[in-house]
Amino acid sequence: MDKNIDKKLKNAIMNALESAQSYSLKRQEILEQRLWREITFPCNIYDTVKGLTKDEMDNIRKKLDLKNLSALKKADLASELARQIPAKYEKLLRMLDKGRYGLIKEIVKKSGIISGVHMTTTYIEPLMEHGLVFPGIFNNKQVIYTPIELIDIFLRIDGAELEQIIERNTEWIMLTNGYLYYYGVAEVWPIKEKISSITSQEIDFLEYMNVMSFAVDCYGQVRFSEYGFKEQRVFDAGEITKEHRSRPDIDFYPFTKKQLLTAGAPGYIEKTPAMNSLINFLLRHYELKDEHINEIAIQLNNMIVNEAETSTIYQYLQSLLEFTPSDIFMKELETRLMDLHNNTRMWILKGHTPYETVKKDEKCMEPLLPEACYPTPRESNVVDIGTRTKVGRNDPCPCGSGKKYKKCCLS
Repeated sequence: MDKNIDKKLKNAIMNALESAQSYSLKRQEILEQRLWREITFPCNIYDTVKGLTKDEMDNIRKKLDLKNLSALKKADLASELARQIPAKYEKLLRMLDKGRYGLIKEIVKKSGIISGVHMTTTYIEPLMEHGLVFPGIFNNKQVIYTPIELIDIFLRIDGAELEQIIERNTEWIMLTNGYLYYYGVAEVWPIKEKISSITSQEIDFLEYMNVMSFAVDCYGQVRFSEYGFKEQRVFDAGEITKEHRSRPDIDFYPFTKKQLLTAGAPGYIEKTPAMNSLINFLLRHYELKDEHINEIAIQLNNMIVNEAETSTIYQYLQSLLEFTPSDIFMKELETRLMDLHNNTRMWILKGHTPYETVKKDEKCMEPLLPEACYPTPRESNVVDIGTRTKVGRNDPCPCGSGKKYKKCCLS
């Protein structure tokens, strides 16, 4: 590609990214201003709903699946929502997990209002759209509150039976998160059946869907796609589904209930021996804080499960650590990266590692494969960090020996 064209394209991409980021920040600012508005407290459900915008009322109407209300004007819609939200409230409570239930219980315990200073709008907005809690400004402070009618309903139905349902919902959500952490994409019915099997429970499909749909709105760890549920990091759900179907001879890896619950925690990254080996290698060469180590582990795992090119992984580490290539360092780094790749559980391999499926599927990174696994000469995956271009077999070796790459570090 012409260098001038390449530079123009790069600049265009950077400008587009900056514009998108600017738009996102402005949108977030507008959302913040809209959500945090002056309120009076205590207040009833009608006064609460009446203070919302028409769009916010419509969002509640849609989330609660309220029929024949779309043509109503704002005042009439406010009256109807004030009547129907309390009627839906008990059902909504039965769709919560420990986190959201605990929040509402704390609000009720504090007479219906708590500080909202440390709560994000992305977490609060879905709760408001379901009519459970509402944000506002009271006495010049950000607060989260519940109308008095809803407090009365909560106090009436709260107890051991509701807590048992909350425990069950939490387990469903965590197991679903863990299932998709390892498989990437899956239709909803098989997930429900897997959970039913490992928990020894009969699960009502509609009830499971209601719980998960609400969780998707609030957390975003799992998302909807045309292929079913997908993990939030998945770029191409269709491609992963295609890969699953192309391997009928490989069963989905049989994870235990404990493994799925562990993997279902927000921000979880499996710290395999290969991952720890790579991190320890980097720590011998660089002073890294715990947050940097965790970020490296997250990004490496994200790139590997999304099948990023080896050069992309090298470039990421180079941009972060700014290392100077040397023969010994690069060989050690390459060995550890290959080992990490080959021991990472892959979405496309149905939760197996490349090593586990090497006899059926040649997905191991080449330098660590047995010789029989590559009948043709290996293609170079090494990147010259200086130019960030792929090194050809006949190119000078990037280690600086002066030899051709195929006669030096490739061999």
